[in-house]
Amino acid sequence: MRDTLEAPEMEIREVEPIPLNIPFRRPFTLSRGVVGKPGRPGEHVYLRLVTERGEVGWGEARPMPTWSYETMETVYTTLKGHVAPLLVGEDPLNVTKIQRKLDAALTPVVSSGQPFAKSAVDIAIHDLVGKATGQPLHRLLGGKLADWVEQACMVSGAPEEVGGYAGEMRAEGYRCFKVKIMGDVEDDCRRLAAVREAVGDAAIWADANQAYTSLTVAGLLKAIAHMGGVLCLEQPVPTHDFHGLQRIVRVSPVPIAVDESLFSHYDLLKLLTMNALDTLVLKVAKSGIRTSLKIAHLAEAAGIRCLGSGMTESGVGFAASTHLYSTLDMAAPADTNGPQFLADLLVKGLEFDGPRVRVPDRPGLGVEVDEGKVEEHRVKLKL
Repeated sequence: MRDTLEAPEMEIREVEPIPLNIPFRRPFTLSRGVVGKPGRPGEHVYLRLVTERGEVGWGEARPMPTWSYETMETVYTTLKGHVAPLLVGEDPLNVTKIQRKLDAALTPVVSSGQPFAKSAVDIAIHDLVGKATGQPLHRLLGGKLADWVEQACMVSGAPEEVGGYAGEMRAEGYRCFKVKIMGDVEDDCRRLAAVREAVGDAAIWADANQAYTSLTVAGLLKAIAHMGGVLCLEQPVPTHDFHGLQRIVRVSPVPIAVDESLFSHYDLLKLLTMNALDTLVLKVAKSGIRTSLKIAHLAEAAGIRCLGSGMTESGVGFAASTHLYSTLDMAAPADTNGPQFLADLLVKGLEFDGPRVRVPDRPGLGVEVDEGKVEEHRVKLKL
């Protein structure tokens, strides 16, 4: 590993988006639809960048139309038809210039434009920069605060099913449980009660994924107030309903976390001005690395704590999130949930110890993509 961050100029020569279907080993459902399950794989797009010197940088997008508007097809065509021509010939060390070119070609609407596709580029560029300078990503971001990042456990399913699984994961050492709730107060209270009974005094992080309105959520808030130990209620209302968030924050007995309403630092500024959040959720998949840092820094200035989450990314996106979260003072264990649900992460070099993952120390993302497995899971799109 080099002792300096200096590196000679290099040039991107190849840009290849790769659509993938990665199998799920257990079902995962949120209020707006199925994320994946056995027989219904997750849709991913890897991005492979190659320089004239032969360095390879990898990025990953995890489009999920039940969560946001991008699909595997739109990410692929955006990367191939619009992004690739912009990247060829560029020096990946010129990260700011590349980001400006992307924003000029894919103009943000309100706060972001094609965020999942752009995130894949951001991750791949940072992987290249790390490899070119001989530094792990966490050092490029200012250095890790710990050698390990603790993971939260994602719990999804029917009220009568979630307690058993949560209990098993508690026995494996998990201390924080993110529970997907679905918009029916009675059923959601049963879900939360079942998890609470199974995990004892562990923290519970309730995630509604836009399932309620500022009126219908009142009964749930009342129940949560009596339950105790609920870390937060995440995204109770639709992504556009900033005023609904504002009304809920005024009366909620637990902190309100914002996810789907927050893709950029511009969104956060609006939410702060409106007093429409208590905490926020960072996701590399929706904001990339650079914009996630902008969000985190603005949040720090405003006295707002950050939670870390994921989109069931495989090893590339998971590694990027692990590096980022290791450099920040997070409010709770990270919900980067790909390892829980995916049958394969497609990379080598990740080390797990129960609910913890070691922050990679090799250059770039610090993981080796298994290109044989990439080919195994590659799909041909019908465009």
